[in-house]
Amino acid sequence: MPAATGSDIVGAGTAAVAVVCEYDRVSVVLELAALSAFLLLLRYAAVLYANHRLATLSAAADLIPPAARSDGASSSGLDDAAIARLPCFVVVSLGAGAAATATATEKCAVCLGAVEEGETARALPSCAHAFHARCVDAWLRLRPTCPVCRATCR
Repeated sequence: MPAATGSDIVGAGTAAVAVVCEYDRVSVVLELAALSAFLLLLRYAAVLYANHRLATLSAAADLIPPAARSDGASSSGLDDAAIARLPCFVVVSLGAGAAATATATEKCAVCLGAVEEGETARALPSCAHAFHARCVDAWLRLRPTCPVCRATCR
């Protein structure tokens, strides 16, 4: 058996270092994967907890009598009959011109989406602001004010 030379020893050491480094890369990848999974689980738990707290607070707010509310509102919103009495219209294009561009760029302040041609909109009589009908209906069930100017809708 031939005697080992200095270059053979260095080569053997480099191979051992390469194996150790390869092992370290795998462990680092596994640790990062475990950390990512933990953070994902933590975020999921935080969302579940936030939803639980929101449901708990909503249920607690329903138990407070209207006269004892700190915001001074006597009711939580409008009933369906009052909402149905509000004027409703279908958005139509007026052709080329300033009115058409104004309608095309109109935004619903509740959902922040564009009010487009063919959609049903609802105008509030107290202030003449208009919104998607489904958006403002949901808003008015919770609070009886205009989403833009806070004018009371009755």
